[in-house]
Amino acid sequence: MSTLPTDPILSCEASLAYEKKFFGGDEELEWQAMNKAGEGVGDALLRDMRELRTIPHRPRLLTLVGKGHNGGDALIATKRFLRTIPTARAVILPLVSWEDCRPLVQRAWKELTELAEKRIELIETSADFLQELEKKTGDRGFDALIDGLLGMQAKLPLRDPLPSILKWVNDSEKIAVKASVDLPTGITENGIEHPLRADFTYCTGIVKELVTDSENADFVGRLRYLDLNFFTNDRIENQSKRVLQSNALSTLRKLRCVEGDKRTHGHLFLLAGSRNFGGAAMMAAKAALKAGVGLLTVGIPESLHAAFVSQLPEAMWVPLPETPDGAIALEGLGKVRQFLGRATALVAGPGIGEEKETHALIREVCSLFEGPTLLDADALRSEILNKLTNLDNLVLTPHAGEFNRLANGDSPSHWIAGKACTLVLKGAHTQVLTNRERLYCLGGSTVLARGGSGDLLAGIIGALLAKNKYSNQDAACLGVQWHGRAGEVLARQHGQESVMTTEILDYLSFALRNEF
Repeated sequence: MSTLPTDPILSCEASLAYEKKFFGGDEELEWQAMNKAGEGVGDALLRDMRELRTIPHRPRLLTLVGKGHNGGDALIATKRFLRTIPTARAVILPLVSWEDCRPLVQRAWKELTELAEKRIELIETSADFLQELEKKTGDRGFDALIDGLLGMQAKLPLRDPLPSILKWVNDSEKIAVKASVDLPTGITENGIEHPLRADFTYCTGIVKELVTDSENADFVGRLRYLDLNFFTNDRIENQSKRVLQSNALSTLRKLRCVEGDKRTHGHLFLLAGSRNFGGAAMMAAKAALKAGVGLLTVGIPESLHAAFVSQLPEAMWVPLPETPDGAIALEGLGKVRQFLGRATALVAGPGIGEEKETHALIREVCSLFEGPTLLDADALRSEILNKLTNLDNLVLTPHAGEFNRLANGDSPSHWIAGKACTLVLKGAHTQVLTNRERLYCLGGSTVLARGGSGDLLAGIIGALLAKNKYSNQDAACLGVQWHGRAGEVLARQHGQESVMTTEILDYLSFALRNEF
C-alpha cells in the first residue's frame, strides 16, 4: 500500500452517506466546506484558463446555478473570481428562483450580490433562457463558464429546460473554457443524458467514481481534485480505488543531506536508444538528471556515442555493439553487466526499437539485475515479462496501446491481479496500479500529449527509484505527479500548442518548489 497521502474514490451513494455522517446536520460546517470548495474552484479556474490564453483585462464569466449545493459552490467560485479580478463581470443563470434553492445557496447568492452587485447580470427564471443567453453572450462571448446546475443526486430524465441549455452550451463557440463543479450536468449514477462537455471538472471534497469512468472521459475533461480535508481522520483504508492528494509532491521537497555525495542520490543505469530513435534515450537521460539522480550511466548504440557525449556530458555514456539496423545487440550483455553492480536502479526501453535481439538483451539484463527496474516503450512485451521469474521490483509504464499489446485485451485490474509489479497506466488520468490498490494521479495537461513525454516520465521515475527512498509504487506516483505538474505550469506559461516536449523539464523545478 502507498505511504503517500491518498483519499478514497467513492460512488455517489457512498459519497452522500459519508457527507451526511461527516457534517452531522451542522449547517455552519457545511457552509465552511462550501466556501472552501467554491474558493478552490475559483482559484483553479483562474489558473486553468491560462492554458488557453492570457486572461483578458475584463473577463466575462457565465455561471449556471442549480438549487443544490453545487449551485452554492458555483456562486462562491464566481465571488472568488470577481474578487480576484476587479474588472471581471458575470452573468448568472439560476435554474429556479432563489426562494426554491437550498438555504446555503441563497446565502451564497446574498454574499455575491453584496460583493459585486454592479458587476453581475441576472437572467430571470421567468425569461426565455436561450434567448437571454444569446443576448447576454453577444459578440464578446464568455471567457469561462462554471456549471453548478446538478450534483450527485441528479436523476434521469433531465427536465426542461435543462436539455436545451446543455445543448446550447455544448454548441456555443463563444465560451472559451467550460468548467464543472464535481460532475458535469447530465452525468448521473443511472446513466448520461445530454451531458455538458467540460474542459475541466473540479472534484470537491470527494472524487466520485463517475468521473473516472472511461465512458465519461469525453465529458469530464481534465480532472482536478480539491481536497477539503474530509478524510483527515478517516482514510477508509478498505477502499482500494483512491486518488493521490494534490500535496503529495511535498514529499520530495527536502534539503539534501549535508554529508552526502553523488552516490547518496542514486546511480541509475539507462538502457535505451537505437540509430532510428536516439532522441528517446537523450530525453530519458536528461529527465533523470533533471530529477536529481546522483549518477547516470546510459548504454546506447555505439554509433550515437560521440554525439551524445558532447550534448550531455553530465551522463556517463557507454557505447554498445549494435545490430546492422542500428539497435543494441545481444553481444553487449557482457559490457552492460560490468555496470549493473554499481547501479541502484535500471530503466530499459525508451527508443530501443522492435528488434528481437534487443528484446533478448533486455530480458537477460532484467534477469541479472535485482534492484528496482522500470520497463517502458518497446521493452513492454509479454515475451520479456513471461521469461522473468521475479516481477517484484518491476515498474511498467505503458500507454493504452502498449498495455493492450502486453495484456492481450485483459483489463488492467484483472491483469495486475496476482502480480507483484507496479503498473503505471499512462493517459489523461494516469493510474498507478498494484495487486492491492489503484491510485489515480489527477492533474496534468494535454500539453503532455506529445512524442517523448513518456520518455521524460521514465527518466523521472527512474531517478526516484535509484534514490532508494521510496517504494516502487510511491516513486511511480511521485514521478507521475511531478511530470504532470510541470506540464501544467508549462501550459499556463506558453499554452498547449506552441511548446516542445523537452520544455517540460524546464518546469520541474518550479513544480517542486511551489504550492498548487
